[in-house]
Amino acid sequence: MKYSATPQDDNSGFTLVELVITLVLIGILSALGIGLLASPGAYSAGAARDQFVSSALLAQKRALANSGSTDTVTLEIEENADEWIFRVTQGNTQYPKRSAAREGATLSVNGSPPGNPETFEFDPRGRLVGGGDAELVFDGTSAHRACISSLGFAYPERCQ
Repeated sequence: MKYSATPQDDNSGFTLVELVITLVLIGILSALGIGLLASPGAYSAGAARDQFVSSALLAQKRALANSGSTDTVTLEIEENADEWIFRVTQGNTQYPKRSAAREGATLSVNGSPPGNPETFEFDPRGRLVGGGDAELVFDGTSAHRACISSLGFAYPERCQ
């Protein structure tokens, strides 16, 4: 019998348990991914809500940064067949627009269809002009709500 100086490893490869766990994880990840692909409108509504909140926070910060100015800062939401467009302006200055695909999703403001464009104005203290909260619902589901409080702060939830 001949003995080798280096022992041979008879345990090469994967065990059955490792293979099953890997397949289960791949199945879970693909089920989550298919959910996003199966309803692009829901994904678009979430992206639009996030773009809206981001644009509203930019408008509030611009209003607060120029507190000595009498110019109000305006946030406009315009919708066309393909996308929502979010524009922030202050006086003659227009900041880069942001947009989000609609994919058939809808928008309502305080339970009603929005104007086109729907306009929100911020005073030099960063508050909404006209007072009152504004609740936006993208795609008609409670999962895609956003709120601008009367104090001008925007967040992705139902108004309190």
